[in-house]
Formats: sequence, structure tokens, C-alpha cells
Amino acid sequence: MRRRLCTLVLVVQSCAAFAQVQVQPQVQVQPRVQTTLDPASGAVIGQHVALYVDVLFPDSMPHPPRVEIPETPGAQIFRFETQATTMRDSIGGQPYVGQRFEFAIYPRRAGELVVPPANVTLLARDGSVTGLAQGEAVKADIVAPAGIDASRPVVATTSLTLDQQWGPEPDASFKPGDAIVRTITRSAQDVPSLAMLDLAFTAPSSVRVYVKPPETDDKVNRGVVTGHRIDRVTYVFERAGTFALPAVSQPWWNLTEGQLVTAEAPGITVTVNAPAVAPQDISLLAMARRQPGRALAVMLAGLIALATLGLGGRHAVEVLRERRRRWAGSEEKAFRDLIAACAGDDPGPIYRAYENWRSRLPSDARPPIADLERALFGGGAWSAAQSSTLASQLRAYRASTHAEVPRHVSPLPPLNPVGSA
Repeated sequence: MRRRLCTLVLVVQSCAAFAQVQVQPQVQVQPRVQTTLDPASGAVIGQHVALYVDVLFPDSMPHPPRVEIPETPGAQIFRFETQATTMRDSIGGQPYVGQRFEFAIYPRRAGELVVPPANVTLLARDGSVTGLAQGEAVKADIVAPAGIDASRPVVATTSLTLDQQWGPEPDASFKPGDAIVRTITRSAQDVPSLAMLDLAFTAPSSVRVYVKPPETDDKVNRGVVTGHRIDRVTYVFERAGTFALPAVSQPWWNLTEGQLVTAEAPGITVTVNAPAVAPQDISLLAMARRQPGRALAVMLAGLIALATLGLGGRHAVEVLRERRRRWAGSEEKAFRDLIAACAGDDPGPIYRAYENWRSRLPSDARPPIADLERALFGGGAWSAAQSSTLASQLRAYRASTHAEVPRHVSPLPPLNPVGSA
């Protein structure tokens, strides 16, 4: 019995000692952090400068660390690779193993570029944080070549392409209210799309410009990034005429040739024709099909006029036709058609009715239709509630800008015309 008791005591003591060993915290060996730039000097504004951060552990690496570069004034910093490169080295006869982390720096101003020390987070085998380490600040001299506008983003690369597409083609037939879409695609070697210049899209008076957010699609192959950016802009023509849409350009510094190059998307000239006015069918048969009640009233009025005036009836018919033509081309009728179109939720018919009404207003008139144009040409949404809101805004605009709202023109001639022969 005594022997069993002694054995039990020894087992308990051994377990306690084992538990003490297990709960001892892991000691993290401080690594060596080395930071270098390539090139260290002679780089120009906008050129890709590689920043290498080597984190090396003696003998073995418990877990790959995390490395971050603080914000650097006067430069953009990117990291394109999700995994670092494993490396081995021997320092003073001591073997080291670790990882190299690569960052891409794009200087945005000339002079001395100072990159702050890298922040390294050390991790245990289970991924928990065990400590912090820090590298050293590094410097580089950045040059601004002659002819470079350093106040704007500069692209420095060995290759840049710019392509332009129009839809529809510029020589197509256009009328007021039509639009043309311009698509510009740029690709640059070793330059991310975010570093490319925001193009300036301008247009003459009576042409509205709607710029969509750019589309970017950067590709990375073995540490080399190829920037790819697509810009789309829509031009809407408000009236008839000939309009010159200006060229846009992307200047870039050719690292191979050592000179400034400009990639240009040429401008175009678009001719917008006035819409043809379709002849109005004012026959009683056509009116009877569309508006039987009005057709009957017209017939009765015509008979009364003929019976009363004899040959003056011919004059009454001419007056009737003239008044119908005036009504069909009046601002009031065009506005009524626009309000009727606003009863629906399709922005297309509403915009066409708006253009018909707009053609009857002064050239400096600016009705509130920004939301409608954004829905049609900028990819925005449109609803029946927005149609109703637009109708209210247009009524208010017309009431505030028309000192004399054209009165309704009756399609019927006067019963007692004056001056008839």
C-alpha cells in the first residue's frame, strides 16, 4: 500500500512539472530587418521604385511576419503580391531564414524621398502576436525631367497605349437630344491604373458631358504590374448645329528613350440636324378616328359657317387649318405632351417629349432635368415617383419663367370672322 502511495505522488509531481513546462510563454527571437530601394537614385517622378523589406530569423522562422509601410508624403505605395518570397542567408557564419516583402513606390514630387521605417509584426507558430520589430528609414533622390508638369500625376514607363472608340460613329445622323459615347482605354507597363492621369473632358456650349467612374483592371505577372483603365463619357446634344468635341491626351515619360511622349485621342466634329416637322393630318376622317366628339363639333361648326357666310366658308376652313397647325407646333401643346409622358416610368419617352418642348423655348432656358439625363446617359435609376416629381418641377419652372403663358388656341374658327371676302 505504501509503495502504491509513493508511486502516485511521483506521478502527480511529474504532471505538475509537465504542466509548468507547457504554460511557459514562447520567446520570440528578434529578427534582422533590412530595407533597400531600387533604384536608390536617379528615378524620375512617376517611375516605379521597388522597396524591399527583408525579415530574417536566426536558424528558423516560427511564422511569416506581417509587414506594413507607413504613409509616405509625396509618394503612392502599393503591394501587389499576396505572398512574400522565402529567402535564406548567412550572416557572420550564422544561418538565417526569412521572407522578402516587396512594395511598389511611385514618387509624386522631385527631391529627396524619405520612406519611413517598416513596421513588422512578429507571430508565433499558432499565428498569435508575440512582438514588434522595426526597420530603418531609407531615402532616394527623385528627378523631374524637363517638360514634365509635376503638379499633375506623371506616368513613367517603357510602354503605354491609348485607344479610342465612339458609339455611334461620329458621321451618323444626329438630332437634338441624341448622345454619343466616347470610350478611352489606356494600358501601361509597370504602372497601376490609379497612377494614371484623370482625363479632362470638355465640350462646347449646348453639349452636356456625363463622365462615368473609370473601370480598372490591373494585371500582375511575376511581380510586374500592367495598369489597365477604361474611361467612358457621354455627350448629349441639346440643339441643332455643328459641335467640335476636343481631343484628350496622356503625357508620359519614356524610360527607354529618356524623353517626354504624348498619347492623344483625337477630337471629332458632330453635326446635329434639326428634326423634321411631320405634316399634320387634319382631315375630318383622321380626326373622327382619334377624337370623334371634336370631329362632330368641327363638322357642325363648318356647316353653320357655310350656311351663314356662303362663300366665306372657304375662308373658315383655311382659318381652321391654320389654327390647327399653330396648335400642333405650340409650346403649350408640347408641354402638355411632356406632362402626359411623365405619367409613365420610362425615361426615354419623357426625354423625347422634353426635347420637343425644349425646341420651343429660348436658347438660354435650363429646365430642371439633371436627374432624367443622369438616368438615361449616366446609368442611374428611374421610377414612376421620379416621373411625378419631374412633372411638378417642370410645372413650377414653366410658371416662374413664362411671363405670359401661351393661351390655349381653339381649333374652331370664329363664328363671325372679320374681314372675310
